Amino acid sequence: KVEDEIDISDSNISSNRNEESSNAETLVDAIDLSKLNECQKNVQQLLGSCLDENYSAAAKVIMYRGSDESRIGQDSFNLSNASEANTVKVTCAVISAWLGASKSYEFISYQEEETEFGMQYAVEVLFTQEKLGAKRHFFYFMDTPKGKLLVDML
Repeated sequence: KVEDEIDISDSNISSNRNEESSNAETLVDAIDLSKLNECQKNVQQLLGSCLDENYSAAAKVIMYRGSDESRIGQDSFNLSNASEANTVKVTCAVISAWLGASKSYEFISYQEEETEFGMQYAVEVLFTQEKLGAKRHFFYFMDTPKGKLLVDML
């Protein structure tokens, strides 16, 4: 009987995860892309890619930040490298957790700032969580030869 109870519990957890994923997919699909600027579209693509576990698509919008100095500020992550693939997967896990805990999200602000490394773009996203209220997260992008790539998120 104890084993049966564990099985039931495990299926409820799985069901809850699937429900959270479905709700998050609905949120991501509901955004009107025509009203977004390039950086907001990149955030939207990243949210959708992470939710779908499409790490290849997610990697394309995340700036490489590794030991190869010639690639920093020039390239995105390469999934064929195990370390880089892990970084993308961890980034997506964080984003998926933000989405999974949220009942809605919206783009709040967009700012551009000149830095010593070039233009930096900040996209503020407000994730509304049922029991915790609203949580703000920032996605920071920089210009690169591959377009505006994510350099940080808070």
